[in-house]
Order: sequence, then structure tokens, then C-alpha cells
Amino acid sequence: MATEEQKKKNIMRLMTLMIGGMAKALYDLFGETAFATMNEVGKTTLEIMENEMGLEIDGENPKDVLTEIGRIFADEMGFIESFDTSEEGNQLTLRVNHCQGWNLTQSIMKTGVEIPFTCPIMNVCQAALSRMGRPVQKAISPIPEVKGSNIVFTLIG
Repeated sequence: MATEEQKKKNIMRLMTLMIGGMAKALYDLFGETAFATMNEVGKTTLEIMENEMGLEIDGENPKDVLTEIGRIFADEMGFIESFDTSEEGNQLTLRVNHCQGWNLTQSIMKTGVEIPFTCPIMNVCQAALSRMGRPVQKAISPIPEVKGSNIVFTLIG
């Protein structure tokens, strides 16, 4: 019989397999438009952050909102170790360091998924910016040396 700790590890392994398999299937089916399938995850997580973690986006500056989302992912969720935000022209960048989703993302990428479209941070930020009336194009690139990524949002209009 497995110990409670082994059971928890087995549950996490099963969840990782499920998420990875679904991500691969979505990417195989939709290609890069699989990004759009994650909108609901971003919206739902955004609502949780607003209702349970004090995130406020109405009337705020987009860079400040991204900074607060990063803070919540680091301080409230423990999903990332650190982050920084920057703004240059119509681009906002969130640099994420030591992400707890790194290994899952790498296993998804090894299946042939070319872009880590499942990133919850990227999807929450997009949902927030969209709700603020600031639609964006998004791009994400891994940073292996810090087990993180650069997430760039280009404001449209």
C-alpha cells in the first residue's frame, strides 16, 4: 500500500499526464490557434485572483496590473520564485524566474508542441489586459537557465 506522500506524488503525476495529453491534442488539432483555447483558464484564474487575492484591475495602469499578477503568482500561489516587468513603447514584458510549471511545460514541448500556450501567467495577464480594453498579441519564450520565460504582450491599438 502506498504512503500518503506516494499517493500525492501519484496524483500529481496523473494530473501532469492528463494536462500534457490534453495540451498535445489541442496543439495537434489547432496548431498555434490552440492559444485561444486557454482563454477560459485565464478568465477563471483572473476571477479567483480578484475575488480571493485582492487583485484590482479597473482603472489601473497595464504595467501595474501585470506586476500585481506576478506578485500574486509569486507570493500568494508560490507558482514562481520571482519576476520583473518592463514596458517599452507598446510592449509589456513579464520575465518569470523559477516556475513550478517548468517541468510540465518541458514535457509538453517534447511531444512536439512548439509554443507553451498553456502558461497560466500568460493567460491570466491576457485576460486582465483584455478586460481592461487593452487587447494584445502575446508571445512567450523559455529561459532555460532560470527555468522561466519572457512573456511579451504587444498592445493593439
